[in-house]
Amino acid sequence: MKKYLSVILSATLMMSTFLTSGIQVNAATTTNVAASVPSNANLLNTYGKVFGKVGNILNGGQISDSNATNAIKKQYNSLTAENEMKPDGILGSSANVISISQAKALGYYIPDNYPESTVPKLNFATVDNMLKFCYDNGLSMRGHTLVWHSQTPDWYFRTGYNGNGGYVTPAVMDKRMEFYIKSVMGHVFSSKYGSVIYAWDVVNEYLHAEPAGSSKATGWQKIYGNLGTKPGFVKQAFQYAYDTLAYYKLTDKVKLFYNDYNEYMEVNDIISLINYINSGKKICAGIGMQSHLSTNFPSVAYYKNALDAFAKAGFEIQITELDVGSTSSSEQSKYYYDLMTAILSSKKSGANITALVWWGLSDDHSWRSKDKPLLYSNYSTPKEAYNSVLKAYFDAGYTMK
Repeated sequence: MKKYLSVILSATLMMSTFLTSGIQVNAATTTNVAASVPSNANLLNTYGKVFGKVGNILNGGQISDSNATNAIKKQYNSLTAENEMKPDGILGSSANVISISQAKALGYYIPDNYPESTVPKLNFATVDNMLKFCYDNGLSMRGHTLVWHSQTPDWYFRTGYNGNGGYVTPAVMDKRMEFYIKSVMGHVFSSKYGSVIYAWDVVNEYLHAEPAGSSKATGWQKIYGNLGTKPGFVKQAFQYAYDTLAYYKLTDKVKLFYNDYNEYMEVNDIISLINYINSGKKICAGIGMQSHLSTNFPSVAYYKNALDAFAKAGFEIQITELDVGSTSSSEQSKYYYDLMTAILSSKKSGANITALVWWGLSDDHSWRSKDKPLLYSNYSTPKEAYNSVLKAYFDAGYTMK
């Protein structure tokens, strides 16, 4: 997610080569609705029945806002922390370095043969609040995210955790990554509230990281280099995460995902990457399709082709950050209807889609607020698009029983 609208919009011109593939979308589908929508229908008692998890995001401020939390509890059974579980949310903008003995006293995981005498102190205060909120309100939670080139402080990659130091070697970074992943996951799963976690995005957007040598390259690429679809550090990150699940006997309860945007444009590379991660043993369950969409790109057919390709590859699929930007409420409503129809069609055909998660409760709290991409204009006002999403469910032949 995040600064990709220019990528999405610039790809619009490419669509002429793809419009003939995949499903055929009927332009009249939202004007001739066959099934009525019960007055008590909502996202949770409809889509929740099909996908198991239907979710949305909250941030640290919203967790204490009753309007936001009530909106979550009414419509959803899954929560994702918008920023608080990302590396910079836990590591902070500047390093607070502590000794190994202090770290062990705090319950951190210190790898064998750890080559340094210090580690950064980890901030779990907001994470703990969000876990508790989910536990107290019967909600599940997606962990998001452990390894990402964005929203990870540069000092994390440098000698002595000092922003003025040089970049560490791959061998040192391997140990730092093991420390971080196992400490974060260990903190969560050793907590009273850790049982709310059902999935974790281990690596986010690897395929969109700036290459080493670029002025925008981050520590991961500067340390490990350009590795294509066989990045050893990505596979190692999943192994560390899987080992933690095994330690807590959670490999059958918590799934690990690779999460990315513009995933419909990267189908072959994503399949190759996940197959590489799983070479030897399946440790990555599948793909988190972020699904930051616009009514002018991608077409629903193009999106469904990607979804079906991931299903054919044997991946579990979670739609993790859904929003649909548009300047027209009617076009947005139609797009949402067609998109839900396509997703439900893939599910009926056997695609293992296990979560449907939106990225924002309402347009006025969206990272794309100018595009008004969500189902509510504010916490309490549903849009035409919301009604279309529900119509698609019943028109597909589903009921609330």
